Amino acid sequence: MTRYFGGIKLGFGGLSRAYRNTALAAIEEAGIVEVFEQVKLRVRLGYAESQKVRNLIEKYGVIRKEMYTDTVEFIILVNKELEDELVKKLTDETKSKAEIERL
Repeated sequence: MTRYFGGIKLGFGGLSRAYRNTALAAIEEAGIVEVFEQVKLRVRLGYAESQKVRNLIEKYGVIRKEMYTDTVEFIILVNKELEDELVKKLTDETKSKAEIERL
């Protein structure tokens, strides 16, 4: 049996080298991805503080969901190692008016 790769007869050795080189190139291009453990928090507060809290949250994490009723509620994801720092800043920024709950 003869194998072809790109229109050129490669044989078994040539085909395996072509696959190997392609796999190595893909691995090199993929790079390294850092993975962090995240926690989900619910932050509930009044409208008056919502914009400054939003800005603070976006510096530390990602807002996954927002709900606006008689209060503003954010569901956020934050790296676990930054959780305590964010909670402290949210508490200070809102003068302890924000309700913060870990989900």
